[in-house]
Amino acid sequence: MNAVKAQQDPQFTHFFMNRLNYNPAFAGTEQKICGVLMYRTQWVGFGGAGKNDLNVERGDAPETFLGNINAPIGQRLGVGFNIYRDRQGFENTVAPTLSVSYRHTFANESQLSGGLAFGMVQKNLDGSKFSPRDIGDSKVPTGNLSGMGFDIGAGIYYTMPTLWRFDRFYAGLSLLHINQANVAYNSIENKMAHHYYFMTGAAYDINGTFAIEPNILVKSILSKTSADINAMIVYNNRFKGGLSWRTEDAFSILAGFKFTDDMQLGYSYDLTTSNIIDYSNGSHEIFFKYCFMPKIKTKEKIVIPRLTPRFL
Repeated sequence: MNAVKAQQDPQFTHFFMNRLNYNPAFAGTEQKICGVLMYRTQWVGFGGAGKNDLNVERGDAPETFLGNINAPIGQRLGVGFNIYRDRQGFENTVAPTLSVSYRHTFANESQLSGGLAFGMVQKNLDGSKFSPRDIGDSKVPTGNLSGMGFDIGAGIYYTMPTLWRFDRFYAGLSLLHINQANVAYNSIENKMAHHYYFMTGAAYDINGTFAIEPNILVKSILSKTSADINAMIVYNNRFKGGLSWRTEDAFSILAGFKFTDDMQLGYSYDLTTSNIIDYSNGSHEIFFKYCFMPKIKTKEKIVIPRLTPRFL
């Protein structure tokens, strides 16, 4: 019996705008209610509807929709909700996750937070699209199959307002799929591997008009490690543009616009550098982020003067 190993978690070029997806300790650290919507279509032209030259049904290239929201609760707690739907080949994955975090603020205004994530991984496989070499092979599914597993993650996240000449420094370390849930349907098993993530980044003000924002994400399942390294140039705190490199996979061009400090939009195009470049037209990704904090009006206490017999 053969085993097939492949990427389990979806990847994003704009990982630095989507930190909750990688680290539950991020929840609440922005001190505002923040929401992110993200869409990625990977390896355009690779796969798709129809059949190939061998008259075999072609599976879909990876496509991912993601949404999350996180908020602080008081001075120490945070909560977040993250959900994505990932489609690749003949398989669909839906993974909702609830994160909770606890943070401590130090005298220099730096913060250290720890978080836990609890969620589900639900997978669906369309076996009717398979073309088995041996008709009637019991190991090859012929209909729609689905399975579900409980998922746990944990992480730590640290921020500093200023580090040397850099502002808004952050660093986080997390481990997802701690319990290695086994999502199985019929004879097919899909055991989630431990995924380790380390991310860091900051902002450097060059001259008041231009700033640079470097970010790094290291991803590992121990047997395989890769990294995303990018740098964004920010002009007048509004326009963004930069480059990113994903080891052994792609170079990316990024662009974005900040409508306000709390609302921004971004796009990236990945040019594949692996052998898939012969079949793919690259990858596209777009995101929208919005933050807000409702103002709670406090009711003013009305002072009512009263006369007492002592002051008559």
